[in-house]
Amino acid sequence: MTEVPRLCVFGDSHYACVRQAEAQGLVDVSGVELEYWGNVGGRFRYLEFREGAIHPPDAAVASRFARFNTKGRTVLPASEFDAILVMGARIYLWRVFFRLLTALADGPFVSEGLQRRFLADGLRGYHGYRLAAGLASTGTARVLLAPVAYYTANPERFAASVSPTMARLMAEKLPWFWTVLTEAAAEDGIALIPQPDETVVEGMFTDPAYAVADHVAKADYEHHNAAYGAVILARALAMIGGGAPGLREAAATGTMAVTEGRC
Repeated sequence: MTEVPRLCVFGDSHYACVRQAEAQGLVDVSGVELEYWGNVGGRFRYLEFREGAIHPPDAAVASRFARFNTKGRTVLPASEFDAILVMGARIYLWRVFFRLLTALADGPFVSEGLQRRFLADGLRGYHGYRLAAGLASTGTARVLLAPVAYYTANPERFAASVSPTMARLMAEKLPWFWTVLTEAAAEDGIALIPQPDETVVEGMFTDPAYAVADHVAKADYEHHNAAYGAVILARALAMIGGGAPGLREAAATGTMAVTEGRC
């Protein structure tokens, strides 16, 4: 019998949307052996990469990670998998993009070279990215990275922060930003998954169709639902050859709650 690829989804609370996508049957995962290893962001920041694996700082935190893994893993060894999807991992590219767009809106004073450096340094400055780079450095598992998605669109909450000039720059510059970061990640052995265009509205925000349930009442514009997790998981499966991951229709829009905590 042919062995299927071993895929681990690793991340902070943002990986919950992928777990929910699988639980709701939104993506066919029969072509992979799938595991999850992650926890909320407060504990996530203390993880470290050493000896080919990601390690929690102590037994108490290790037990928290083991709790959400079917095999009770207290560490995440790259060698145990063919591919690892790093999901969210406290990597907020919206913030990096917003700072650079703000600088560009002030005038033509930021050279292309400086923009590239700003973007690459912003990506590599996140602890979660350095963990992903550590996994990739082993050469034993293919590492895919889906950063935290853009904040969910809400004109009343965010409109004042986006000037007409910045809105124009978003349309003009964002595809290039993603290209620069894809190239930078590739240099570190990581396959970046840019936020899919079909999930984006108003330049640099996520369509509310992918928001968690009651996101306005909860003031949770950061986490996203099973439908979003399905889009990312489908892309990851296609990249690693884990079958033809056609998306299935969600039972309802915005039904996923973040049950494993917030960052």
